[in-house]
Amino acid sequence: MISVVGLAGLIFSSAVAQTSDPSISVEGGKIRGIPTDVAGVTVYKAVPFAAPPVGDNRWKAPQPVVSWSGVRESTAWPNRCYQLASANPPGTFYFNEYYWDPSRNPKDSEDCLYLNIWVPPKPATGSLPVMLYYHGGGNRHGNNSEVEFNVAKLAAKGIIVVSAAYRLNIMGFLALPGMKDQGAGNFAVLDAVEALKWVKKNIGAFGGDPGNVTIAGQSAGSRNVRTLLSTPLAKGLFHRAIMHSSPTVMAQPGKPNYVTLEDKMAAAGPVFQKYFPGSTQDDLRKLPIEEFYKDPAKADEMYGVTSNMYAVIDGNVLTRDSVDLLKEGALNGVDVIIGTVADERTALDGAPDKVMEIPAFHAYWKKLLGEELYARYSFEKLYPASTKLDAYRQHLKAQADLVLEQNRIAGPLLTARNPASRVYVFYFDRPPPGRDREFYGAWHSSDLWYTFNSLRNDPGQRQWSPYDFELAEQASSMWVNFVKTGDPNGDTLPTWSRSTRANSGTYLSFDEKSTRSTNDSPYLGTSAEGRSRLFHDYQMKFYGVSE
Repeated sequence: MISVVGLAGLIFSSAVAQTSDPSISVEGGKIRGIPTDVAGVTVYKAVPFAAPPVGDNRWKAPQPVVSWSGVRESTAWPNRCYQLASANPPGTFYFNEYYWDPSRNPKDSEDCLYLNIWVPPKPATGSLPVMLYYHGGGNRHGNNSEVEFNVAKLAAKGIIVVSAAYRLNIMGFLALPGMKDQGAGNFAVLDAVEALKWVKKNIGAFGGDPGNVTIAGQSAGSRNVRTLLSTPLAKGLFHRAIMHSSPTVMAQPGKPNYVTLEDKMAAAGPVFQKYFPGSTQDDLRKLPIEEFYKDPAKADEMYGVTSNMYAVIDGNVLTRDSVDLLKEGALNGVDVIIGTVADERTALDGAPDKVMEIPAFHAYWKKLLGEELYARYSFEKLYPASTKLDAYRQHLKAQADLVLEQNRIAGPLLTARNPASRVYVFYFDRPPPGRDREFYGAWHSSDLWYTFNSLRNDPGQRQWSPYDFELAEQASSMWVNFVKTGDPNGDTLPTWSRSTRANSGTYLSFDEKSTRSTNDSPYLGTSAEGRSRLFHDYQMKFYGVSE
């Protein structure tokens, strides 16, 4: 009898194992993920959130997901949206940083509207907060599966992380005469909204909370987050926002942030007629995607009149009123983190041996700042240059300092005009190790390794120090706390004060060897201390705002 019972138990257990279904049902069908390098965290790769934007769907708003049968095995990274050949070729800084491994670089394709989703174990009660991330790349390149987006350790701290693709360059931002009712100029923005809608409808199946969603982005992705803060189409779909390296958070009508739909159409129409004479929009939709990219020079020119002009004010996706993030109540109760890195331009524009003529350096800044501010603050003493090498490096530094000061001003302004929102500002000044560290410093996007906690001792990555791993644990914990509650602070973490007028715009500084809240200039106590005051006065005048 005991043997029979034991055998029955084995048969029952086997049946349970065979019928247990680890797949998840989402819009379109079932998916099944795979384990990550962090115990308990599963990643679901290449989950479609819209139909492929190909053929008749090219240059149209995202269409509903196409259903599939059976279980979709989410084991391979999705295609990346079509890139410009001029972006990050072999040997360039970012190729060496993120794209050195061909096995990790998905193929370019127009069929690219997919999500990657990292999911930790479900809690015994309640549901998990969600972070939806939009990658950078100038809206011309990049993808949502890059090596620095290995967020398994981040998810393990108790949040679901989703990385979203969106159409890039010519495919994402084109506006031609006659496209008005199809999302012209804003296809990528509509993709970003569609990803949010997908999260709202489907994230519950993973144990996520659609009522607790944070959007985040870096560089162009940060601009896209700013646009989601500005479009009525995304209202109520998210509750917090994180913007890395966003130079234009102080968006206002009349400033160089957006163009009108009419202006973009006027710019793009002649260029496309030049390269595709007599072609209608239907004709252009029938062309193989390679026709738009096979000639790099032509592709770059078409990029120049599409995504280089960015999103458009069209009266629907964006209006003149909705893009003004400095008006009273513009944040609509959304909590915000904004920040910058100390050396925003080195990896984007520079190389250790690059030079600039000293007169050209001075002329550039005299024209930008105006002769009065230039003279009053003795610009040439704040940014001294005795050689062409000095001039180039000081030029890059001044550009980064300008962005820092913009964020320091924006923090208290946004807080004052949005009392229902909590606003935090950060400054990342920890240069990663290796590869001309003295020149590149804390370069554009270097903060992502730390806030995503994606550092690994893997071939191809930098030789991280123990402090780098420590800082990544610290920074990622702050980001997770913010995603969970809107407050990045925690018992074992450095205090991060909100940015207010009362505390003179306090921000969190990730320094070389420590992290601290401060409202001082990074150059306090040096001959360069006046840099912050110079750019403060310039920005206040440029944006027409007061303390």
